[in-house]
Parts: sequence; structure tokens; C-alpha cells
Amino acid sequence: MSRARKPARLWLRPGSKDREPVWIILDGGKQFGTGCGEHARSEAEQALSEHIAKRFLAAPSEKNRAASDVPIAEVVANYLLVKEEAVKNPKELAARAKALLSYWGDKTLDDISTKTCTGYVKSRRSQTMARRELEDLRAACRMAIADNLTRHAVTVTLPPKPKGRTRHLDRDTMAKLVWAAYRKRETQKGVPTKKRPTVHVARFLVTALYTGSRSARVWQASFKQEPGRPFVDLEAGVFYRAADDEEVAANKQAPPIRLPSRLLAHMRRWHRNGAQYVVEYQGAPADPKRAFRNLVDDVLGDDAKGVVRHTMRHTAATWLMQGAVDMWQAAGYLGMTKETLEKTYGHHHPDHQGDVGNAFTSGKAGRIRQ
Repeated sequence: MSRARKPARLWLRPGSKDREPVWIILDGGKQFGTGCGEHARSEAEQALSEHIAKRFLAAPSEKNRAASDVPIAEVVANYLLVKEEAVKNPKELAARAKALLSYWGDKTLDDISTKTCTGYVKSRRSQTMARRELEDLRAACRMAIADNLTRHAVTVTLPPKPKGRTRHLDRDTMAKLVWAAYRKRETQKGVPTKKRPTVHVARFLVTALYTGSRSARVWQASFKQEPGRPFVDLEAGVFYRAADDEEVAANKQAPPIRLPSRLLAHMRRWHRNGAQYVVEYQGAPADPKRAFRNLVDDVLGDDAKGVVRHTMRHTAATWLMQGAVDMWQAAGYLGMTKETLEKTYGHHHPDHQGDVGNAFTSGKAGRIRQ
């Protein structure tokens, strides 16, 4: 009986008098160079993952194999081949796949266990990041079964889902951030100039707060219809948060909304003054992530912890509940289910459990109704 072919793996070829130690890929009795020295293990693992992915994408696979005969790299490569055209952000998918292959690239499906999944989580910078990547691995394994690459099911153990951040800001704090973003001046050689480098952050803050939209929907939005972009119709006063023909995930709904009159007035003024995009820097739509972070740290100091761009969405939902807005209307406006709104933000609504409090206050609680 012939021996099963070993999966591609790394080998540190020892150095000699004329050469330094170097990482080599061993695959099918052949050696492939990585160009990585002894202390570049992570780069060598990356070269291995790319080598494996290329090999499996180029060659057809045998069907219905045992888990011990199916390299994880093949499973991930098969998943990428199917998903790369369908996902909204293929670069993020590719980055997650590279992280998976760096750890799992020389392993087979039967190496997946609670222990190895825990080891993977420990190898990553954050548990949230590791969980998202392991979700991809789980999906890839399920696809491998559906595509008959293997006849054995494996269980990918995920770390606990972290508790969602729901911090919101009060009106005074929001006002401080917006005014600081508008008023900040660029400094050259210690002298303030007329340039305002964070106006785009101020516009992001105002729009994200008034619409409760996810950050990408805000900073990618245009005042003219463009393929692949959200569109603000300034004449009708409607914000189309999803691009035409965009497939929106069920848990990331982005329905069109009617803009509040105050925000619409701001946007019309921005456009009259030359802006083509809602969040614009030097004439182009700009992701304000870094500028937002710097602004929040400067203005809030120690209180900046936990304040991220998504905090604007939490703030919008919380303010709507504090304002006693009907939950059905608020949920539709925010693009979430009524159940999610009530579960996450409902305790801010003045009517939340009001009947319970009234029962104790009025003395009804504890009395048996005849």
C-alpha cells in the first residue's frame, strides 16, 4: 500500500560555511525556496500559505476523502474561489484567509480540535479578530462537505462572542466634538493657518448622529448618483444608504430614510459650497477613521476609551429611545429589527417597564385580584 502524501510544510535548512540557514517548503518530494532567513518564520509561513493556495487552485481535487487526507489550505482555497466574487470587501476576506493559512497551512482537517482552535485564538492580536477568522474557517469546512471534498465533518470551536459595545455620548460631549472638529486649524511652524483639516470629521459626526447609519454608509455617500455608492438626494431629502443593485446582508440592513430637516439644510449648504461627497477631504470621499481617533483623544482625554465611529450609531439609537420615539419607526429608521432595538436600547425609553413601576407605586403589586 502506498504511503499518503504529506502536506506541504516548512523546513529550516541548516546553514553551512557558505550560506545562512533558510526556510524551505517541502512538498511532494520537492523543495521550494521562500527567500526567508532563520528569523523570518512569519514571512516563511506566509510564503507557504501562498504556495499551498496556488497549488490547490490550479489542480482539481479528489472527492470524498477522509479528514486526514484533506489539507486545510485546500479547504480555504476552495472557499476563497467561491466567495471572492460575492463578498463586499474581498481584501478583508483575503487578509483573514492569510491569517488562517499562516497557522493552519501545513495542517489537515483532522488537526482541527478545541485545543488547536484555542491555540489559534492565543496567536492572534484580539479575540474578536480570531473569532471572525474562525467563522470563515467554519464556513470553509462546511463548504468542503457540501462540495464533497471530504466525507468527514469537523467542528471549529469559536471563542465566546464578546459583549457588544453600546456606549453612547450625551449632547454636551457631542457638541464638544463637533465644534472642535469645525474649529481646529492646521499649524505650520507653530502658527495657525486658515486651513481646517478636520471639517470632514465634523460632517461625519453630524451625519452619523442624525441618521444612525454605519460609518461606511456615511463617509462613502455622494451628493450625485455614482455606481457602488450611497446617494443623498438633496432635492427629495432622501438618503439612499445602499447603492443601486447592492446585496445587503440581512443583519446589516440600510433602508433609505428621509433626512431630518436640520441635517438636510446642512447638507445643501455643504453642496453649495462645493462638496461632492458627504465626508470629503481634498475633493475625494475620505474615511475619517484616523482623524476621528485623534480628535476624540484630544478632546475627551481619559474619557475617550471605547468611543469609536460606531458610537455615533449607538448614540442615535439611545437618543431616539430617550425621546420616546415609537419603536417601530425608530427601528425602521436605524435599519434594525424592533426586537434588537428593544433588547439593546429599550431600557432608555421612558415607557420601559413603566407598568411594573406603576404597579408598585400604586400598591397594586402584591394584591390578589378578586
